[in-house]
Amino acid sequence: MKRHLRRVCSALFLAAAIAVIWILQLFIQVDDNVTYINWDSSVQIMSDGTEQDFSVDSYTNVPDFNGTYRFTGRLPEGLPAGSLLFETTGLDLTVNLDGRTIWQSQTTNNTEGSYLMAQASIPLPEGTSGELTAVCSILDSTVSLFPPMIRFVPENREVTETTALANREAFPAGAAALALVLIFGIFLLGILLREPDWSLIPLLLAATGLTFFHLIQSQGYYFLPENVYLTLSRPEVGLFILLALALYLVMNRRRQFWKYLGLAAAWSAGALLLCYLLSSAVDGTFATAVNFLLAKLALGQYDSVSYWLTLWLALTCALISAYSVARSFADHKAREQGLLLENRRISENYQALEAWTSDAAARYHEVNHQLTALDCLYRNGNYQEMGEIMAQMRTDLNSHSVITFTANRTVNTILQNAAAQAKWQNIHFRAQANLPEVLNIPETDLCTLLINMLDNALEAASKVSPPEERNIFVQIKVADLYLAIHCENSFNGEIRTDKNGELLTTKENPSVHGYGIQQMKEIAKKYQSVIRFDRKGEHTFIAQTALRIPDSR
Repeated sequence: MKRHLRRVCSALFLAAAIAVIWILQLFIQVDDNVTYINWDSSVQIMSDGTEQDFSVDSYTNVPDFNGTYRFTGRLPEGLPAGSLLFETTGLDLTVNLDGRTIWQSQTTNNTEGSYLMAQASIPLPEGTSGELTAVCSILDSTVSLFPPMIRFVPENREVTETTALANREAFPAGAAALALVLIFGIFLLGILLREPDWSLIPLLLAATGLTFFHLIQSQGYYFLPENVYLTLSRPEVGLFILLALALYLVMNRRRQFWKYLGLAAAWSAGALLLCYLLSSAVDGTFATAVNFLLAKLALGQYDSVSYWLTLWLALTCALISAYSVARSFADHKAREQGLLLENRRISENYQALEAWTSDAAARYHEVNHQLTALDCLYRNGNYQEMGEIMAQMRTDLNSHSVITFTANRTVNTILQNAAAQAKWQNIHFRAQANLPEVLNIPETDLCTLLINMLDNALEAASKVSPPEERNIFVQIKVADLYLAIHCENSFNGEIRTDKNGELLTTKENPSVHGYGIQQMKEIAKKYQSVIRFDRKGEHTFIAQTALRIPDSR
């Protein structure tokens, strides 16, 4: 179920990313909806007023013609509001729509020093159509565009095109800026937690370069001082971005990171291929853009492809870093919850042990009183009542018999409690604990270590079948300056480990269980030791450690 949910969430994330990209791409497109007028007929008007058929195959701005010409075509129906646009330089031009003159001009030459042709723009309301006629005479064959290239341009197309071109630069820069802020925030968070991730510095530099480099190259000329623009738009800046990303990858050699990066690359490649195929099927602009990039790549022009790849890599690394931080927080919260539950359980166990010890002391006093009563009965010669009391004492002792394992009160209480639980679960329990009455190790640490170790042993042994094969053997002794602890228990042969070989809990809810082992490791580390786990044969598990006993001074 969890794996299925993870796949569903991944698919939903990918779908959301595609949806966002699809919506944003609507704002960077300019439909090529300029309508060029096709001249259905063309004639040359002779000096005597007669007309002679005339044809020309292409447009030219240095026509080798002279005289007067008439071109006839149709303005199609269903056009939106817009303008008729055409060049007038070097022509004596008259334009008629359904026989009505809508333009007339004579333009002999450009303004001195200008290389642009003069243009005419005639506004037309929505739905305008009809027969379009252009009568022109060539006044200057060196600067005129012939035949007249009349086209219909929709209203606000120039504004739309300018905005779309600006968006094409701004959207990637905005995405890189978001990654920059995200990376910087993660880095500062690491400093606050005193665990800074220094590998984020080259990623931060790369995101900074990606935010501004391409934007400065395309638009910095209009907004920045010339020396700043020329410096920041140099190709070396792009090389610096690549080197920064390469350094980040070298510094992140963690297996988990490369796993996530590989998954992201696979998903991205799949999404790119799917979008490309869909766009190709409908002759969309996305497929055209990809084909354009591939054509540039084939010509040895790598700048555009390099930019998009580095932008993808920086964004992906930023998302992986954010995911790792979020997962680390979730794991930390779960670990805290588990440790709280574990500490509560240990506290409750120890309180139960204390209560059991107090109860044993009370029984001791009760036995003492019974012995006093027996002495009185003996002195009075009341042997019958003496026999009854002794029979009752024998019954009580059989039901409450306990073994004293060691002189150390804390360890003895823990072992007695474990022995009682083992008896209840049909587990053969043996313990050897040759310890002094006082150990220079706090009771809380002894309880945490021993209770966790014995609880794990009891749980594992209780799963063994048949019950006759359930065994636990504990040996605790002081050897030189160390407290040596050795615990063996039978188990069913199943051991769960993670990819690093670390033991995992076999309980049903690992998010709030499995911290006993971690607590034992921390106690061992506190006393300059480690916890070793091993197996003997197929069905015997061993846990052992040697705690360095602090000096009593």
